[in-house]
Amino acid sequence: MEFANITDTMQAAKEENKRFVPLFGSGTFRSWIIYFRPGEQTDMHYHLSPETFLVVQGKASVKGLKGEERTIEKNEIVFFGAKDYYQITNVGDEPLVLVGNRSEAFGGAHVTAKE
Repeated sequence: MEFANITDTMQAAKEENKRFVPLFGSGTFRSWIIYFRPGEQTDMHYHLSPETFLVVQGKASVKGLKGEERTIEKNEIVFFGAKDYYQITNVGDEPLVLVGNRSEAFGGAHVTAKE
């Protein structure tokens, strides 16, 4: 059994200027914190396994490959199926902090969209 304190992890990410902080991992599952400053974003990409993101602070725009877009905020969660393309952008004035979970070990494929 393992435990993590989200508040402490968020503070460490900010102080250490880290965007990605692993929380837990095994051969078939992983959980992490991702920290975006205002305006920062991911590339358009997908993973081979389903994943979720829970917003614990801030506001994000979530876009799909076909142009679909939705804003999510604190206490909202988004689910992506395997091979669902997406891009996340911090559209707020404060840091965006997400807790991510995926059904694969750390180091799985990150497949970017071709222009």
